[in-house]
Amino acid sequence: MSLGFRPARAEDAEAAAPLVYSAGPEAFDYMLRAAGRGALDFLRYAFAQGGGFQGHRNHWVAEREGRVVGVGAFYGQRDEGRLTLGLMRQVLSFYPLPAAFGVIRRGLELSPMMKPLTPEMLYVANFGVAPECRGQGIGARMLNFQMAQARQRGFQLYALDVAVTNPRAQKLYEGIGFRFVRERRFRGDRARSPVPDCRRLEMKL
Repeated sequence: MSLGFRPARAEDAEAAAPLVYSAGPEAFDYMLRAAGRGALDFLRYAFAQGGGFQGHRNHWVAEREGRVVGVGAFYGQRDEGRLTLGLMRQVLSFYPLPAAFGVIRRGLELSPMMKPLTPEMLYVANFGVAPECRGQGIGARMLNFQMAQARQRGFQLYALDVAVTNPRAQKLYEGIGFRFVRERRFRGDRARSPVPDCRRLEMKL
């Protein structure tokens, strides 16, 4: 069965949002669960809306026989300001104001777990493959496809963060050539959601 990669579209939201969520369910729940709304509710809204870190304009999808089976966000340092502004606008428009401020505060608590981007780095986030399609090489092929794109764009480093509770994903990344750099601890309210610590993996391009 043929597998293709393309920029995500707004109409992919229903299929793509659960895959985005699967990339970090504890962290998404910690940040986005508020005012009776779940993390997936916001992710569907944000993906369809387009802007921000979770918007479709920041993502590519893997498609097989017309079905979205994988998703990932790929961006650099120069994109961070625009993506941050887009996320804040989405949060303020999706939640009642007091809840929106809580979402933003918890997002700031999560941000130290992710090492700041550098100009030569392409960062991978929100990376997920449909559960029934895992183990078929889709994730590896999508990462390799984006790796070639990154080299053409002049990036020199490929980077991502993986939860310490997800050794299967770490094995996939290390099989492609990523190497462990450091581990960062979650220092927020673990009683709200048991957000796992994360490991930074990097690869020279």
